[in-house]
Amino acid sequence: MPITFKTVVRKNPRNPVAPEKYYADIVGEGKTTLSDLAKYASTVSTVSKADILAVLESTFSKIADDVADGKIVYVGEYFTLQAGGSSEGFETPEEVNANAIKSLRTIFRPGKMIKDALKLSSYQKKA
Repeated sequence: MPITFKTVVRKNPRNPVAPEKYYADIVGEGKTTLSDLAKYASTVSTVSKADILAVLESTFSKIADDVADGKIVYVGEYFTLQAGGSSEGFETPEEVNANAIKSLRTIFRPGKMIKDALKLSSYQKKA
């Protein structure tokens, strides 16, 4: 199935008087749930959907705990997750403490398997 996109118009934020331009904007189509993953895995193996769901739930719970503990989680050649954030700036190193952290986010880095899959993608304009 191709990746779907729509056309959007945007102004140049650095030059508000410049003419607007049109861009392709990727649109998420459908969804895949943990249950869907378990069902698929059960069809290509001898393990039941319930057993696969239990393994996936415990695996993703461990991933969440480790990211929250500041670890970089490597999930094979699929992806890497880690915590990242932004901080307020100070004049001296002594002023920097935990209160300087203003926001946290999850940093997702696709691995070779996902990058290779995306290279093979096709595109389709949404009607």
